[in-house]
Amino acid sequence: MRVTGIGHAGLFIETAAGSVLCDPWVNPQFFGSWFPFPDNADLDWDRLGQADYLYVSHLHRDHCDAELLKRHVRKDATVLLPAYPTDELEVELRGLGFDNILHTHDGEPFERDGLRMMITSLIGPSDG
Repeated sequence: MRVTGIGHAGLFIETAAGSVLCDPWVNPQFFGSWFPFPDNADLDWDRLGQADYLYVSHLHRDHCDAELLKRHVRKDATVLLPAYPTDELEVELRGLGFDNILHTHDGEPFERDGLRMMITSLIGPSDG
């Protein structure tokens, strides 16, 4: 297994059984007042976007970069989505063209195509 930091909270996880792109963020948000540091714009986002799985921890724009997801992440990637109190994140991702959504159970291991995973989400009152 190889885990690569891709800036801020983002990770690219590669295993023999598949790859997971987590919380990718590259584009400035909130009128340019939030931006990744150090600058990660030169990463090969087209390659990273070929991940088998996509995990977005929550809807904050420094974790869910809609422009990056729209332009660089393959739409047939399996989206790993824990049970959040609202459907806002799922609605956002479906609106960006991601329809292959796997609903997971918080803290329960599961296996998909030989890759064993577990999602443990931190849920706050405003997360979705």
